[in-house]
Amino acid sequence: MHILHFRYLTDEGLGLRIALLHPSLTWRGGAERQLLNLALELQRTGNEVEIFTCAINEGCYPESTKKLKINVIQTPNAKSTQPVASRKRTITTRLEGRFKGYKSDLPSMYYLGKKVPKGFDVINNHNFPTEWAAFFAKRKLNAPIVWMCNEPPFWFSDNSKRKGLGKINLPLFEGLDKVAVDYIDNIVVLSSIARRRVEQAYGRSSLIVHSGVQTDLLHNASGIEVRKKYGLENDFVLLQVGNVARDKRQEDSLLALHYLSKRHDNVKLIFDGESPSEELIALSRKLGVETKVLLLHSCSDVELAKVYAACDVFVFPAQITWGLAVIEAMAASKPVVVSSKSGASEIIQNGYNGFVIDEPNAKNMVLQIEKLMADPELQRKIGQNANEFVRKNLSWEIYAKNIEIVFKKAIDSYRKDS
Repeated sequence: MHILHFRYLTDEGLGLRIALLHPSLTWRGGAERQLLNLALELQRTGNEVEIFTCAINEGCYPESTKKLKINVIQTPNAKSTQPVASRKRTITTRLEGRFKGYKSDLPSMYYLGKKVPKGFDVINNHNFPTEWAAFFAKRKLNAPIVWMCNEPPFWFSDNSKRKGLGKINLPLFEGLDKVAVDYIDNIVVLSSIARRRVEQAYGRSSLIVHSGVQTDLLHNASGIEVRKKYGLENDFVLLQVGNVARDKRQEDSLLALHYLSKRHDNVKLIFDGESPSEELIALSRKLGVETKVLLLHSCSDVELAKVYAACDVFVFPAQITWGLAVIEAMAASKPVVVSSKSGASEIIQNGYNGFVIDEPNAKNMVLQIEKLMADPELQRKIGQNANEFVRKNLSWEIYAKNIEIVFKKAIDSYRKDS
């Protein structure tokens, strides 16, 4: 019998030993925030948590990482002269289809999995390609794998990458991925959209567990400082939070601003996130709204909470499996206007705690935004309902408790089958 399983079964007060795997912690993204807050909450409730990753730097939520045990595992041929802190997005940038990246991902995940020591009750991997690392770790650890699958790899949904070398290497890596996922005991997703994608990719069922937010921080923050700093005191402010990406659809928000600006002089739009913004700047100029757009990059949760507090309406035309920023805006008591193709839309009662819109996104966003502009009481009430819903259902504490239940069931089932 594995000693740590015995420890868990005879004295639950001791908690679980949990190995969390993530490709890299090198920028401020929703997946990183989700992982770190889960780790902190699991640790707070008496579990022993360690994170294993390939790279980390000081730009990735230092207020959280400094409270956790994080093991940075580099392949033997990694350039030791290059500081870990300077290798930004080492895994993430490789996921955009370059064959060179895949040749690096496989040995990175092999080495990461092999370096996770024995003694953990459960392996909880987050984000592609850590399912490969979990596969390599499982036999040595003799522990179940619970995969927090925010989204399957892009090759299952983006056929445009199957060109040139992609015709050869993508099917190979897809096959490798499916073999690794066969060894995963439980798959957890954030939404029905994600569950359908997992079913289509792997033929596997999954369990929906919604992630949380820091409700008190977001609810109590003030936006006065941000509005004053950027001269927004008399403006109606729209906000979209998230790193710039094609599936985040920031261009729809710019189009909505363009349409609104034809009828309203005082509308401004804030983008808060990391990534190159040249295309957004160019589009804003083309649409004639460049003076109405503010590009920010908040460097802490406290700073970001103030930005949420400074807006009047949060817009999210993204087509992704969740949308943590939507939940954060709701916690900040802001009315949200969300695409029906975003997983976060599943928690919104249309017209009660937010608005769900279909395509064309920009024009439908404008309809709801103008409704809120014309009715401050409706704006306040929807924001209040949003906050109450999040407080009741979507705290980090609730998320961690639900994930811990999944862990314990996975451990029990694994022991029975062993």
